[in-house]
Amino acid sequence: MKKRILARLVWVFLIIASLTTLPEETRASYKLNKKPKETQSQIPYKDLELFSKVLNLVRENYVEDVDDQDLLYGAIHGLMSTLDPHSLFMPADVYKDLKVDTEGKFGGVGLEITQKDNDLIIVTPIEGSPASKAGLKEKDRILKIDGVSTKELGLSESVKKMRGPRGSRVSLLILREGSKELQEVTLVRDIIRIKSVRSEIPEAGFGYIRINAFQEKTSEELERALENLEKKSPERLKGLIIDLRNNPGGLLDEAVDVSDLFLESGTIVTTVSREKEIDKRVATKEGTEPTYPIILLVNGGTASAAEIVAGALQDHKRAVVLGTQTFGKGSVQTVVEIGSGAALKLTVAKYYTPNGRSIQAKGITPDIVVNPQKEGDKPKESLREKDLKGHLEEEKTNSEKIFKPKRGTPHLKIPTKSGEGIDIQKQAALDYLKGLP
Repeated sequence: MKKRILARLVWVFLIIASLTTLPEETRASYKLNKKPKETQSQIPYKDLELFSKVLNLVRENYVEDVDDQDLLYGAIHGLMSTLDPHSLFMPADVYKDLKVDTEGKFGGVGLEITQKDNDLIIVTPIEGSPASKAGLKEKDRILKIDGVSTKELGLSESVKKMRGPRGSRVSLLILREGSKELQEVTLVRDIIRIKSVRSEIPEAGFGYIRINAFQEKTSEELERALENLEKKSPERLKGLIIDLRNNPGGLLDEAVDVSDLFLESGTIVTTVSREKEIDKRVATKEGTEPTYPIILLVNGGTASAAEIVAGALQDHKRAVVLGTQTFGKGSVQTVVEIGSGAALKLTVAKYYTPNGRSIQAKGITPDIVVNPQKEGDKPKESLREKDLKGHLEEEKTNSEKIFKPKRGTPHLKIPTKSGEGIDIQKQAALDYLKGLP
């Protein structure tokens, strides 16, 4: 209860402070949401007085000396932890790392992680990274980093602790799902270059493109990859596979531009905040790719911006979505700098597909469900948005009833071998394209 009161007080303090430091357009939005004068004049000052009293009591009477900034940052962290799992306070160093992430280059071990019930869980290792080469897997729990419990560190501090200069070492204590045996793994940090796009020709006339994340210039990389496929293919493209599996998302603008490459017109995504539409992105005809068939591969690691692309192409019937249910992150975050190099990442809206579907806590349902295991194996359950503590609840919309997953088609041949090197979902997508007229 005390934490909740303290968090509320700090929130009031931050709002008042932000009115003197944020851009004019941000201040104007606060003015539009003012409460009646009598409420505003009584509650904030009383709360601030209480916060000040608590702060002074701790500073003067706690058993050891405490740093004022540590106290304030701790209070802000407490506030943000009462919101959804994607809203958080970022000290200067963490915010700097976030900006580096969008550029696609940093020193670290190459892990996408999340937090569930105060446990640090691997969402996916980045392809080709030290973590991937060491055999770390989705749903592995990271219990300690260099001997320090991740329960003490929290999400942002854990990310910070795993990053560092190339060649330096970091030790992780891992507990694999379904095992009771702890495993200590020492990783040598490297420069993690997240190449957004890679491409290949799996068979004459058919292209395959993998999009790892939506970073700066992802759409430009995709255009170049499509041009290269056309040049290298011995014949004109008869179909394309776009692989968005384990794509954690990224920049909204890049997801919109990628969708626009395959759509001539119509809505790509609509953003809604407090039941009011605040943004709508629309496709343009210029630069649109030819209308060859497209299969989109998705799974439980397909999230956020990747789900925007999948939802847009599915709603416009421009692509067939194949795989398993996606992650279900249908919320939009904005980053607000609040001084001293720190920032807040705050959930401000939800996005909707062209047909008005909310993806939040549900995800995209594939048109064709294909599990990655061989026939007869029990499907593995992926960690999803709905499993995260404090997630925004799923919304029901009328348009969702038209999307019913299919389990195979008459001309779809799915390999049943567990065989080495066989990507069942990718092969199923290729067989689907080859079976089209």
